[in-house]
Amino acid sequence: MIIAYHVIFTTYGTWLPNDPRGSYSKEIYNEQLQLLGEIKYGRQIPPPKKLIMKFYSEAILSLGRPAYFINDDTRSIVAAGFTEVVKRLNVDVPACAIMNDHIHLLVLRSKYRIEYLVNQFKGAATKALNLEQSPWTRGCWKVFINNAETLKAAMKYVDANPAKAGLTAQRWNFVKPLFL
Repeated sequence: MIIAYHVIFTTYGTWLPNDPRGSYSKEIYNEQLQLLGEIKYGRQIPPPKKLIMKFYSEAILSLGRPAYFINDDTRSIVAAGFTEVVKRLNVDVPACAIMNDHIHLLVLRSKYRIEYLVNQFKGAATKALNLEQSPWTRGCWKVFINNAETLKAAMKYVDANPAKAGLTAQRWNFVKPLFL
């Protein structure tokens, strides 16, 4: 039985379907991006940074708008939007990492479908950021968690993400850590 979800969603233009690092996309909707290569499904062996930079310098010309990056000034605004969702829908979030180009959220199972919750988190953060266009890509990547051991490992993984990326540790008021 599913007890929690680990969801990851990205900001617009920062992890494209045919990214050389791989992706979990199944389709490329932008015809111009299709010309840059096929989808490499799943995580790939990390290619040299020069290859990634070359791909994105070409891909950026195909995007309909600039890529969106979360920074130290906007990270707490995104968290404020997430706080609103947690309070309004009364869901439990044992871990969250708000990275520069993606989000990691652990959400305990509730009466809501996880796709609905992700849309609520995205919408509330967009509203809090006072943006007219969504800074998020479509959909999300989700992992179903069905035991305490996997949940504990996922919490550790999510909590370690900021430090691995050179960001400061994150403690958000809507996160209620579990002590397993």
